[in-house]
Amino acid sequence: MIGAGWAGLAAASELSNRGCQVTLYESSHTPGGRARQVLDPTLGMLDNGQHLLLGAYEETLRLMARDVPKSVWDQAFTRLPLRLCSSDGQFRMSAPAFGPVWLKQALTLWLAKGFTLRDKWLATQLLRHLKSANGVDGEEQTVTRWLQEHRQSERLITFLWKPLCLATLNTDIEQASAWLFQRIIFDALLSQDDSATDLLVPALDLTGLWPEHVCQKVSTQFGHTVREVTPLDNGVRIDGKVFEGCVLAIPAHGVTRLFDQSNQQSNPQLFNVLGGFEYRPITTCYVALDAPFVLEEPLLMMRHHHGLNACKAPGQWVFDRNRCQPSSATENGRLAFVISDSQAVLAMSQQDLAQSLVSQLAHELGRNLPQGIAASRSFHEKRATFAAIPHQARPKNISPWQGIVFAGDWTDTGYPSVLEGAVCSGIKATDGLLAQLHATRR
Repeated sequence: MIGAGWAGLAAASELSNRGCQVTLYESSHTPGGRARQVLDPTLGMLDNGQHLLLGAYEETLRLMARDVPKSVWDQAFTRLPLRLCSSDGQFRMSAPAFGPVWLKQALTLWLAKGFTLRDKWLATQLLRHLKSANGVDGEEQTVTRWLQEHRQSERLITFLWKPLCLATLNTDIEQASAWLFQRIIFDALLSQDDSATDLLVPALDLTGLWPEHVCQKVSTQFGHTVREVTPLDNGVRIDGKVFEGCVLAIPAHGVTRLFDQSNQQSNPQLFNVLGGFEYRPITTCYVALDAPFVLEEPLLMMRHHHGLNACKAPGQWVFDRNRCQPSSATENGRLAFVISDSQAVLAMSQQDLAQSLVSQLAHELGRNLPQGIAASRSFHEKRATFAAIPHQARPKNISPWQGIVFAGDWTDTGYPSVLEGAVCSGIKATDGLLAQLHATRR
């Protein structure tokens, strides 16, 4: 097993649960990949990005519930019923607390603030059409074109579809794949599971949430950067050590360096696909204020750009960390700002970015925030996700070599780069590898 991101951890968890002895190689010293803990000397334990899970993430939650001790699992998340609110108060949408699923789905839109009756009718028709199409509506195209085909209004796009697309695909609607966006909408907003639309904000650091519990079940080699993978007639050699099989659970751009020139030349299509991904950054800026402060909601949607340039108003979402992580709450305000597709802010200094975000939030809330920023820390994941564009080629989990399989959100999961996609890929990779090994032993 190479790679201790969430795809590799899912594969390690499944293999261990099925009675296999697993050795997990990880180049860093902390499991979790792009969703892991980082210790900041001033702000304490942080994550390298503020994450949000959905109740629809069935496989992720299944593995976590199995692997995490009940005492930890019971405090793992701050679970919030669906409630999307803009920081300027112009938009509010929340799921009713009671009633059958079909009624709650209908009322979520019809009781929303900020839309006209025509907006609500058009959105309802789009969702009804997507449900009848079983989650795949029409040809592959951009989200913008798909929304135009269904006559979605500018307010629906501004307040609902564009923020959801950016948050889940990390790609603007003018470029994003309609099929991948439809999958997210179908699984979350149209599921028959009453809890599918719940928002799950990690109440623990991401490594302590699940990754470290998986690592306790397997043999883990931290700080080991694998240099070479050699397919054999009956197994695979990893840096000189022979194993029955291998799950490659590293980013697509890192796979190529593991194979020699002959293996690359004999599989040109695969390596062209692996090298064909574009990537998009995500930025999280943590801010500690110097006085008490509480948001009206645990998380708020910010009015991205808000008529200003991207560096003046870059924020898209803000989380009240004291409310989302009550066990580590402090007297003074703690905020986490998230910026998807964040290329425009990568060159900003940490202090300038924090100040811009706090000023933007104060402007949108229409009230003053505490004047001082006690501390801040920004994380720029420059390759946070692949660009979720139409017709993006993605490899299957099964590789051209016997006993070697791929796991990662970049494999053909049907999902964009979300944790559920990564976990599902790890499970699929496990199924494929075990099937190969069983066939070989017959």
